[in-house]
Parts: sequence; C-alpha cells; structure tokens
Amino acid sequence: MALRDELLKSIWHAFTALDVDKSGKVSKSQLKVLSHNLCTVMKIPHDPVALEEHFKDDDEGPVSNQGYMPYLNKFILDKVSQQL
Repeated sequence: MALRDELLKSIWHAFTALDVDKSGKVSKSQLKVLSHNLCTVMKIPHDPVALEEHFKDDDEGPVSNQGYMPYLNKFILDKVSQQL
C-alpha cells in the first residue's frame, strides 16, 4: 500500500501542475497524455479508449481530481498492484 500512496502523491503533483488556472480541473486531453505517460513509465498496458469511455457521460469540459481518481484507480493503479 505504501507504493500506491507514493504513486498517488506524484500523480497529484502532476495533476496540480496541469491545472494552470488553479480551477481544480484539467482537460481530458491533458489527462489522456498523463495517463498514457503513467502507463508507459510503469510498464502497464494502456487502453487509449478507456478515458473517453469512463467519462462518456461527462463531455461538459475539464475533469476534477475527484473525477479522475476512479479512472486512475481502476485503469492504472490496480494494474500496477497486479504486477507486484
């Protein structure tokens, strides 16, 4: 669990850095790039359609950190846990 906590801290910093207007939200296109890079660095399979599918009912605009967390947990962090 300590690894997951450390990963979350780093991802939170990346999310915050992408939030240039300090609104608490980041565009889906930026989150796609962040997610792809996370998968590449952690050497886990990346599903390029998963983010769009996950947020298909929310096309209003940027995504908050709270909105990104379920996706992050299901499609990235759970895969890292499975590899250990």
